[in-house]
Amino acid sequence: MLGIRRVVVKLTGKLFDDRSRAGVLREIAGVISRKASEGFRLAVVVGGGRRAREYIELGRELGLAEGVLDMVGIEVSRVNALLLASLVGGVAHLPVPRSVEEFLRAWSTGRVVVLGGLQPGQSTNAVAAVVAELVGADLLVNATDVAGIYDSNPKENPNARLLKEVRVEVLEGMLRSEELAGLYELFDRVAMNIVKRSRIPLVFLSAYDVKSLEGAIEGGEFTGTRVLY
Repeated sequence: MLGIRRVVVKLTGKLFDDRSRAGVLREIAGVISRKASEGFRLAVVVGGGRRAREYIELGRELGLAEGVLDMVGIEVSRVNALLLASLVGGVAHLPVPRSVEEFLRAWSTGRVVVLGGLQPGQSTNAVAAVVAELVGADLLVNATDVAGIYDSNPKENPNARLLKEVRVEVLEGMLRSEELAGLYELFDRVAMNIVKRSRIPLVFLSAYDVKSLEGAIEGGEFTGTRVLY
């Protein structure tokens, strides 16, 4: 394993929200497959996206407990993971892991491991951080629906400035304290605590910028934000 680059990619579930993003998913699957064939060790964690939120909102209206709503969202994220793993093809491990133990067994096969959520109370961002810590990842890539971390909300402020680097303490201050099912933000406190304690190299970039995603996996150039410790 010495010298092999280990990368964990967290993909926003918004990639799975509608068919207009099928082309991007196909490109991402191609990058993952290609990098795996070149010797990179890769794990990919995917979110549940809009469908998960819709089910969670319905369950909340029906009075279901937050833990149950988390489980609903996890199942949707696993469907997304199955779709992506199937798209990646023969280099990907199936079935999709449903626990840490199943993930580790899948990882030991040498194949790309694609997974969704694992347990209630834990976002897919936290899953990605746990996975990165477990495998001693050289990099955790958080691929969101924006180009990185900004000095203000780019969806509300057209003049928001993309930060090329941000200290971990600054990122921590941006996090919400309230974490209900389906409402996890850019990153969450559980994920933050994990990356801080293990000082996991972390970057944020746009999932739609496939060139930057590939560059980051390779350890090269990318458009986004690097977190400093």
